[in-house]
Amino acid sequence: MIGAGIQGAALAREAAVRGLSTLLLESRDIAAGTSSRSSRLVHGGLRYLRNGHFALVKEALHERERLLRLAPHLVRALPMLMPFYRDSGVARWQMRLGTWMYSRLAGRSTLPRSRLLSTTAAAQAFPGLRTTGLKSALEFYDARTQDARLTLANVVAAVEAGCTLVNHAEVVGVHDGGVQVLDRVSDVEVAIQGKVILNAAGAAVDAVRRRCGIEAENLVRLSRGSHVVLPPRAGELALAAFLPDERIQFVIPHDGGTLCGTTDVDDDLAGDESAPPVADLDYLREALGYVLEQKPEPSDVKFAYAGWRALPRGKGPPGSLNREAFIVAEQVPGGELHTVVGGKLTTHRSFAERTIAKVFGTVGPSPTRTQALPGGAGPREVDDPLWWRHGSRVGQIRSLVVDDMQMAEQLCMHRPFVIGELVHALRNLAAVTFADLMLRRLVHVLGPCLQDGCLRRAHGWFVRERQWPVDDDCDVAVASVRDGTRAVSGDLDAWRKASSSESNEQEQA
Repeated sequence: MIGAGIQGAALAREAAVRGLSTLLLESRDIAAGTSSRSSRLVHGGLRYLRNGHFALVKEALHERERLLRLAPHLVRALPMLMPFYRDSGVARWQMRLGTWMYSRLAGRSTLPRSRLLSTTAAAQAFPGLRTTGLKSALEFYDARTQDARLTLANVVAAVEAGCTLVNHAEVVGVHDGGVQVLDRVSDVEVAIQGKVILNAAGAAVDAVRRRCGIEAENLVRLSRGSHVVLPPRAGELALAAFLPDERIQFVIPHDGGTLCGTTDVDDDLAGDESAPPVADLDYLREALGYVLEQKPEPSDVKFAYAGWRALPRGKGPPGSLNREAFIVAEQVPGGELHTVVGGKLTTHRSFAERTIAKVFGTVGPSPTRTQALPGGAGPREVDDPLWWRHGSRVGQIRSLVVDDMQMAEQLCMHRPFVIGELVHALRNLAAVTFADLMLRRLVHVLGPCLQDGCLRRAHGWFVRERQWPVDDDCDVAVASVRDGTRAVSGDLDAWRKASSSESNEQEQA
């Protein structure tokens, strides 16, 4: 299995649960790419109904219900408001019909059904909503998640079922009977046997195909989706508004910040994912000015990121392409390469079940249909913030505190994590480098804290608890986290300064 994003993690879990000998290889780290850069919604995709993708929406809605039940600490119900403006380009009757179909396709969902709100009720429900031109609004329910943690939970489940995980291990070629892998920690290349190779490398699937000697045309078309994070807002009600350009703008409350997006722009990414371009940041700020009474100031943007969707090649705008995943089988020396094309965060489990059955001939319903993800079983301690990050496995953190009271101390005053969570990640969650730890284990909507003292304190614990002899030099390790954060969000200070100057010039003119 190549790629430890959400699709590769789910495939590895499914294969291991089915008793197959499974190796999961990741060239960087778990959820280092798009699986930590999504809109963080577990949803059917209300807008996909407009394109006639009914089967995909139905599957996603049923998987949404399953995840709410089997991973309640990672996936939680989310009330959403859809406002209708005179110039939005979408008719109210269309969306009322769409939400009615949404409910019908969901079947026996535990989430409340949609309801129509007046202009006054909508403005009261979502303070700051633009009321100029507002006709009414719909309130409906979907769900939100923390995508990197959901991906990590699938990897942990795969490993506990017998899968072997190796991150920082890049597939560089194939040989008769397997693949050539470069260990990026030791810089040693090894040959690994395996007749069936599943390529779930997301935006890099075509690059993997070329490394495996396949010269055919690309299978995927890449679309860039950018997001910005604003300061936190009160309440749990999110916003999902259609814009005049027929894109949809989300405003989603998270602990510590408000996630807003997204864009849908063709972008042939060369290499690893990069930061949102200035054009996307400007677009999102203008889009938010359409749905909010006050357009956010550049200083309100606290963090940003972009993810690249690997869509099936096809004509038309990226938003109209079907998100339903499928695999393409191709011959390579000594075996077969099966490449994943497309896919949604919400349907990762059902896609994995179908794919493993198709490739390996497994029969019968998958155990993953009823098997809770790690932390998803047991009592729900909803008043404990640790439970929302670790679920019923919060006891593993508490046991560290029993042995050492320092583990209960807050690691940093700017983020909610305690030292025990850092130690647990290093001992049990495959964090190899300091950047792995700070960027993708102690996950926060605002990204890692970059205060020098906080990073240096975290590095001291990292050196004490790490499993691999890497990142000894504190200065270099701290710089790697800052560089990693800049690679994700870009130079926001420069953008804020330029945007503020431009706004001032326009006002003076």
